[in-house]
Amino acid sequence: MKGSIATNASSMQALDEQYRAISHNLANASTTGYKRRVTSFAQALQRQVAGGRPLETGDMVRPVTRTDFSQAAMNVTGRSLDMAIEGDGFFVIETNEGPLYTRNGSFMTDDEGRLTDAMGRTVAGEAGPLTIPRDVGVTDVHVTRDGHIHADGRDIGQLRLESFEDPSVLAPVGDSCFRAENDAATQPAEDAVVHQGATESSNVNTVEDLVGLITVSRMYEANLKSIASKSERMSRLLQVAMS
Repeated sequence: MKGSIATNASSMQALDEQYRAISHNLANASTTGYKRRVTSFAQALQRQVAGGRPLETGDMVRPVTRTDFSQAAMNVTGRSLDMAIEGDGFFVIETNEGPLYTRNGSFMTDDEGRLTDAMGRTVAGEAGPLTIPRDVGVTDVHVTRDGHIHADGRDIGQLRLESFEDPSVLAPVGDSCFRAENDAATQPAEDAVVHQGATESSNVNTVEDLVGLITVSRMYEANLKSIASKSERMSRLLQVAMS
C-alpha cells in the first residue's frame, strides 16, 4: 500500500513538471524564436493516459524534459534587420560568459553600428562583429540567403551560423537563447538559409498545449483521489489491527 501511494506521489511529481513545461510554453506562444519544452513520461504514465487509471504499485514514472527544435512558421515583417533561419542552425550571440545560440533574429544596431540582439549583445560574424557604417541607413542593408550582409553595396561580413549534431546538448537560458553544455562542438550550418525581413515564430501549438494542460490537471486530480482512497483504506486496516 505504501509503495502504491509512493508511486502515485511520483506520478504527481512528474505531472507537476509537465504542467510547468506546458505553462511555460503557453506563456511564450508569441515569443520570437522560442522553442517549446516537451516533457515525456515512462510507459507506465502513457498507460495511465490511455486507460484512465491511477498508476499501480511497481509502476515507475520518470519525467524527461527536452526542447523541441522543430522549424516554426516565418513571420514576414519587412524590417531590414529582422532575419529568420530556414533549416538547422542558430545565430551566435557573443557574451562575456561565452557564446549563446538563438533562432531569434530580431536584430538592431548599437551606437557604434554593431549588429546586436534585443539585449544589446553582439551578433557574431565569421570574422568578428558586423558593423554597419553610420552613413548607411538600415533600409540599405541587404542580407543574402547564405548570411552575407551588404550595406549600400559594401560587404560588411557574413553571419556566423552554427549547428549541433545533437541539439540536446543545448540548455535554455532565457530570451530564446541556449548555451551548449560541456563546450559541445559546433559545426557550420551549411544548409541553413537566411530570410531577411522575417522572423521565426514560436513553435508552440497553443491548442495542443491547452488540451495537454487540461489532461494533466485531470490526471493530477485522479492521483490525489487515489492517494486519499488508499490512505483511508490503510487507516481502516490499522484500526482493525489495533482493535
